[in-house]
Amino acid sequence: MVRKPSILILGSANTVQGPQAHLEELGCDIRTAHKTAEAAGLCLFTPPDLILVTSKPNGVEGFVDQLKAQNKLQVLDWELVTATGEVEANPEGLETAVTAALEELASNRPRAKHFFTKVGNKLRRIHLNDVRFIEVEGKYSAIHVGERKYNVKASLKDLLLKLPQEDFVRVSRNFVINIDRVTHIDTFQFVIKIDQDEIPISRTYKDELMKRIQLL
Repeated sequence: MVRKPSILILGSANTVQGPQAHLEELGCDIRTAHKTAEAAGLCLFTPPDLILVTSKPNGVEGFVDQLKAQNKLQVLDWELVTATGEVEANPEGLETAVTAALEELASNRPRAKHFFTKVGNKLRRIHLNDVRFIEVEGKYSAIHVGERKYNVKASLKDLLLKLPQEDFVRVSRNFVINIDRVTHIDTFQFVIKIDQDEIPISRTYKDELMKRIQLL
């Protein structure tokens, strides 16, 4: 499971309720604020992925303009995009606009190329492209790199939060795979092949895997 998008909805109480209910239903982590000071505090201590502005009471407009000028947080002005006709002012339009804003954020985010893991008394650099798959081994997660593996004391869930979502996907309770390293997928036997290793696909995760691969 990947981390839920964190969205701060900023606006008056009557304009926040509808978007809040719809985005929570879609699985987003939602917080709300009705005043500038409240929003500023949330942005300072727990910055959201996206700020959705549904209306601009009590000086909110100036706060939003400041955020845009600083270019530190992704801001979606719902009033503006509906007024210009970019999307319809309904739940489907809201979902479209939020999805586009989050995708833009992801595309602008620096892409990690490697990470470090502790091996004995040293930190070893591992390039993400070299990771073939990760599997659960007792209390550890075993990261398979070439013919070697490195055990880290972290759950697959925690590791997925740190790995690029576009490259790594969970295929069962015990396995995460690097999509770029897959050589064969047997959708009848529910098996993925990476080099000489066969990795089972859980029915629970099969649909998510198929969404993530390039199919012609």
